[in-house]
Amino acid sequence: MSQQSLIEIPTLTQNDNQIQVHKDKPIKLSKQSSLDHLSVHSIKSGLTYIRDSWKSGMAQAILNMPFHLTIGSSSGCNASVGITTAFIAAFTNGFFSGSNHSIYMPSWVVIGLNYQLVKTYGVEVMPWITIIVGIQIYIAGLLKWHHLSDFIPVYVIEGFLLGIASLFFFSYSDYMFGLTDNHSNRGVELYSSYYDMFKSFSERGDINYFIGAWCVFLFLQMGRIFFRQFPWIFITTLTGLTLGIVYPTEKCLRSAYGEVTIYFNFIEYDGPKFHPDFQVVSHIITQAIPITLFILIQNQFCARAGQSLSGVKCDYDQEIQCVSTANILSGIFGGLPCCASSRMYILDIKLRKTNQWSSILNAFSILFFYGIFSKVFMDIPFYIISGQLLYMIINIPPWHYYVNLYRTQRKLILFYIFCIAWLCVNYGAIQSTLIGSMHALIIFAQKMSLPSAEVMTNQKEGVYQINLRDTNLHEFEEECNDIPPNLEGTYTVYRFNGALNYINIKGHIDQIKELAKTDIFILSFRYVCVIDFQAIDSLAIIIDNMRKNSTQVYVTGLHPGMLEQLSENNIFKEYFINENHMFHQIDKLPQQ
Repeated sequence: MSQQSLIEIPTLTQNDNQIQVHKDKPIKLSKQSSLDHLSVHSIKSGLTYIRDSWKSGMAQAILNMPFHLTIGSSSGCNASVGITTAFIAAFTNGFFSGSNHSIYMPSWVVIGLNYQLVKTYGVEVMPWITIIVGIQIYIAGLLKWHHLSDFIPVYVIEGFLLGIASLFFFSYSDYMFGLTDNHSNRGVELYSSYYDMFKSFSERGDINYFIGAWCVFLFLQMGRIFFRQFPWIFITTLTGLTLGIVYPTEKCLRSAYGEVTIYFNFIEYDGPKFHPDFQVVSHIITQAIPITLFILIQNQFCARAGQSLSGVKCDYDQEIQCVSTANILSGIFGGLPCCASSRMYILDIKLRKTNQWSSILNAFSILFFYGIFSKVFMDIPFYIISGQLLYMIINIPPWHYYVNLYRTQRKLILFYIFCIAWLCVNYGAIQSTLIGSMHALIIFAQKMSLPSAEVMTNQKEGVYQINLRDTNLHEFEEECNDIPPNLEGTYTVYRFNGALNYINIKGHIDQIKELAKTDIFILSFRYVCVIDFQAIDSLAIIIDNMRKNSTQVYVTGLHPGMLEQLSENNIFKEYFINENHMFHQIDKLPQQ
């Protein structure tokens, strides 16, 4: 009927061509719906997004530029590879991202792994590694492994943010003194401690650069406090460009990274060729696994952080497809592994009014600043760059969240956050988050290990009660039907509540052992919702020991399917065969 009414809508004056166009409209709509995940649907919408997003896109290109350069050179390649990867990643992210607040760039957490691979096989291995990483991420996305990040508590993410802010501060502190120690000596241990490093910086560095860096930071921070909507970062950048032209200095980006530009080195077409044997291929596939793991963790943590701090929803499935596509394209065009490494909440952008066009504009800004006009932008003095980095680093951690924890007397959580940040600085960002997540899992397991059960006994002495539902024996029997009729002697009813698993089964067994011995012991599974094989095996052992000690054991309240699950254990299977009168299976679930 609905199709008939749609056909009758056109008037009698319409010709057949108009009717045919009307029939084709649903097909056109279906084609558009398949592209709903893309950012741009028309020129008009694109112009609107450009107007709303140009500030955030260009500002991110300026702020992240030192990271792009450092990652490229520290990975064993060169700074131009980092810039090229940033352009490819940002452009891909603009069309396929699962969030409105992601900025893609080369992954800084895998610099050490990249460097070791380049040291072993040469720079020609990196495009292949990047493609393999993209494929492995896609497979992980099909397996939904990225949803494991949903189980990571917020305080681990906050510790991660504080830790990476500290890492960035220590890594780029040489800029404040006009030095390049942290970026031109990859693989060389120069200082035994951070104290020795800063002592050396103060002895060899320029105090004027140090003062200038903090003045730039204070200017940006005051602008953020009093009028944060204005893009103050552009003022400092234009000032740096002017100073670099009028008063050129050797202490600029060019002295650290040389000449840079964006170039696309199509895999196995331009540049050196990579012709490995089977053993090398198997080795690099194995070596790509930790890179994939690190990128997955970093990408999901940045997504979680951006979502929690900005309030803008992130589609994690779409995000994992985006990072997979970005890595494959980056490898094809000679780039490095990449992922979401920063979020726009640092700039206080109103994210609900922007979309992925900001990332596209970020890509074009990289092309404009460091591709076409790199000779000018690479002359910006270190103290300008350092002041901008200080501004970003200090505003990465959510300080209001820490203050709220302190005010609400959650000082232990605050202590966990600082511990994770300390681990991040000393052992690495991913390692610290894995340790923090493991600690959270242990705390969760401890809380889940507390057994929930109800106990009923007809003994007058030595009664052990846990969450007793009813003290009236007849009502208990009528309600539950867990006590077989005509029982003689003392008995205990132990009714499990909730889930039975490897976490809480030990607590149940300890409670059963503490109960006073009776002639009959009744195990009720009436209110068990989930049970795993390890819990079944542990229960089977305790039941077998009871029977050997002349205690009659009854099993009641078995739900449909639970009998089959218990029978997978040989002790339970033998029990059900030989003592079929001592267990009871119910036909339906209890009424809630």
